[in-house]
Amino acid sequence: MARFYFSGRRSHEVAAWRRRLTWWAEAAVLKSLIGLLRVLPLKAGLAIGATLGDALGRLSPRVDKVRRNLQVVFPDARGEKLERITRASFANVGVAMVELANLDRLWRERDARIEFNVMSGANVPNRERPTIFVTAHFGPWQLTPLIGRYYDVPLPVIYAPEQNPYVDRALNRLRAVFANPLVSRDGGMRMFMRSLARGESIGMTVDTRLDSGEAVPFFGHPAMTNTAPARLALRFDCDLVPVLAERLPGGRFRVNIHPPVTPDRPATTRDEKVLDMSRQINALFEAAIVRHPGQWLCLKRRWPKTVHRQYA
Repeated sequence: MARFYFSGRRSHEVAAWRRRLTWWAEAAVLKSLIGLLRVLPLKAGLAIGATLGDALGRLSPRVDKVRRNLQVVFPDARGEKLERITRASFANVGVAMVELANLDRLWRERDARIEFNVMSGANVPNRERPTIFVTAHFGPWQLTPLIGRYYDVPLPVIYAPEQNPYVDRALNRLRAVFANPLVSRDGGMRMFMRSLARGESIGMTVDTRLDSGEAVPFFGHPAMTNTAPARLALRFDCDLVPVLAERLPGGRFRVNIHPPVTPDRPATTRDEKVLDMSRQINALFEAAIVRHPGQWLCLKRRWPKTVHRQYA
């Protein structure tokens, strides 16, 4: 069950009127912060976001989960080193919030601020061939859906609604700059299948644990992974393309469009192809996280408890 942002208390544990009042207060604080971040110079806003993220991370009820996830990723990191990476991860949350608050500004200034990079072996996004774009909660990930608008490709994007409905509406107003539909993960798969059947592309974020997924290696351990992108790509004969964004100096960004993921051994069964393609996506995420340890955001347990106990 979802918790309140600031107290850590579960929302279902309080009376309905108190829950609504708390939601309203949380949304009021968030909207005030967004308003401030939108009027500041971008460089100053990003610096403030990092400081706030670091400070709030120390008070977050999720800090232990983030630390335990990072311990699996960096098993040799202990004590102060692990704490630095954990703090950087929460600072990344603050920076990501500033980026979300300023998405419309970044889009207006895209010629100076955003580089859309079609990597070697990749295809320029287009309307001719439907594509499943996948990304991770890594770096400035909230810029990745802008590829739909930039390349004029219809691109519904699945997202996880906030438990607080007032916060959810506020954040979705910021995401309106995508100029494409936002699809709630609750029932979103049906809409995605209809989009693919019409020859349209879709976008998904697939680095977090999905209990209904399949075990796929991630940093050397089986992790319940969303394999739907690979299954849909095979079913609808469309490309499966990772997209990862990175931060550059001076408040600039690069959105990297990778080559399509294909099975290493085409002659295997469909299930084997799905697992192989999902493994390749996880491996790509691994490489990005190792390069920039503090830029991965994973606020809930990523691996089975048995794996985490190995690092306790």
